[in-house]
Amino acid sequence: MKTHLLIATALVLGVTGTLKAQFTISDARGGIPNVPGATLETFDEASPSILTLGGAAYLVTGGRGLPGYYYAPYYSGSTAAYFGESPDTGYDASQYVAVETGGTATLTFSSPQNYLGLLWGSVDLGYNVLSFYDSNDQLIGTVSPSELTGVIYGGTAVNGTVYVNIDSSMPFSSVTMTTSGTIGDDTFEFDDVAYADVVPEPGSGALIAAGLGTLGILLRRKKVLVSSYYVHNCRSNERY
Repeated sequence: MKTHLLIATALVLGVTGTLKAQFTISDARGGIPNVPGATLETFDEASPSILTLGGAAYLVTGGRGLPGYYYAPYYSGSTAAYFGESPDTGYDASQYVAVETGGTATLTFSSPQNYLGLLWGSVDLGYNVLSFYDSNDQLIGTVSPSELTGVIYGGTAVNGTVYVNIDSSMPFSSVTMTTSGTIGDDTFEFDDVAYADVVPEPGSGALIAAGLGTLGILLRRKKVLVSSYYVHNCRSNERY
């Protein structure tokens, strides 16, 4: 019985609260946000309210050579037009975020969100990572380049930039972009963020309810067994 209780408890915790979110991820060269009406951030202003920078992370334009090089994301398709950026095709000529090894860029939101989109440039497999945190600053999940399908890793032009859409089953209050590459290598560049508070798929609520229901049944069954045990023992003691 204890084993079943642990399994049910793990199911509920895993779905509902403090452990991991489930992410639905899509990416495309020249893509756009998949949530209409999402809030857009182009980082063209001097100090975006949702962005904090630490360590070797910068708001930059253009690119820079060694040491500590970075490349601007590359526009294609409908991305630039959607965000009012330029050029329609070519390297991002506007301000964007570049994170080098030892740096951190964090997007913070005034209220929890369930959707994030970003233009991710020169995606570096094994080094770049997005970490999602809830309102208690607890890590609820990560997204890495290995989960993308439309990019050539380490590419610096059209093949190396994708627009990534991420839907989370759990609300997040901040997202941190970091890179673990070699100094002067494997930077994390991004621009044109979109975010929204969207309602999770109905299936998530059903799964939570199922987990809670299972836990309730098992707890009631344990209570009945415990009660039966005490009744049996009491009757046995009355005989002596």
